[in-house]
Amino acid sequence: MRTFSLGLIAAVAVLLTGTGMADDKPAKSNDGANSAAPVKVRPTPPPIVTFEKLIDFLPKTPEGWTAEKPSGSTTDIEIFKLSTATQTYQNGDSDGAPVATVTIIDAGGHQGYFETTTSAWKFSRETAEGYDKAVEIDGMRGFEHYDKAAKSGSLFVIVAKRYFIQIELTNQDPKELRTWLKKMDLKKLAELK
Repeated sequence: MRTFSLGLIAAVAVLLTGTGMADDKPAKSNDGANSAAPVKVRPTPPPIVTFEKLIDFLPKTPEGWTAEKPSGSTTDIEIFKLSTATQTYQNGDSDGAPVATVTIIDAGGHQGYFETTTSAWKFSRETAEGYDKAVEIDGMRGFEHYDKAAKSGSLFVIVAKRYFIQIELTNQDPKELRTWLKKMDLKKLAELK
């Protein structure tokens, strides 16, 4: 499950660094007139919080569950900075045991990351196999996916137009996506700077 989270982050980073996120401003000659060759000026990346602070907002391990040690990273990719914190939880040792992975991502409110990540959140589709749908939870935009046969799903929400929460579940009902979201102090996270 973590592969998707980090894959999404890497894909977005590549898109942002290669899609003209820099401003094209003409260079000025010594006499103050604009020359023909534009000079790319990279905007200053917005500040982000460290992954250590994000780890504090991951859900506490529920009773009867075990959890891996939380992990995180802060990445600086030229014009783009990103912090992530992730933890995986499991209820039992069997092959079909319920598993949850929760990831918090801070891109510092970077507009390009926001637009790229949410561009696919504008549709809904339901079939006998499952569903994909845009959602709004307590005023937060998001997107939910569920595969009935695999009993797996994912929920993405945006907190304070800055933090992305990703919850991925296996061997659980779709209602558990929101149950895991409620285990987090999103109000306090929204205030984190």
